[in-house]
Amino acid sequence: MDQPPGFVHSIFSTYVCHLHKLLYGFKQAPRAWYKRLSEFLLSIGFQASKANISLFILSFGGALFYLLVYIDDIMLTRSNSELLHWLITLLSSEFKFRDLGTMHYFLGIEVKTTSIGILLSQQKYTTYIIWWASMSSSKLVDTHSSLFSTLTILSGALYSDSTKYRQIVGAL
Repeated sequence: MDQPPGFVHSIFSTYVCHLHKLLYGFKQAPRAWYKRLSEFLLSIGFQASKANISLFILSFGGALFYLLVYIDDIMLTRSNSELLHWLITLLSSEFKFRDLGTMHYFLGIEVKTTSIGILLSQQKYTTYIIWWASMSSSKLVDTHSSLFSTLTILSGALYSDSTKYRQIVGAL
């Protein structure tokens, strides 16, 4: 490490500051937070998923725990609710967090618990995108476009604003 450009202490030119706590806004903060969390999870027996670096899996006493990390949000689900309190206590001993209870919405996905399991749906998000794109009054069709239609500059008048078009495509 080096001292910040433009600031070099005349006596302690080789010294640098040591942060005891990372602050939001620094480029390294999300990476450091993820590193600290993942090291803790691995130390208590979780295994990192090979398919998704944000997913951690714990098999303990016949129960399975799945912990998904997205920036500073954590989703935790399990096959055995009796051990859930134990895991939350363990996590709260290391990290400050709020338990928001049963999940209803996460990353644009609605989560509904039914008698046979969990139902995941993006209906709310899809309805919002249709409304935002001013397409609420559009007609429903079986396919996304006609096989014989051709696009012209005039036929794309709905998307004449390239910024909005990019935002809609990005939302999809």
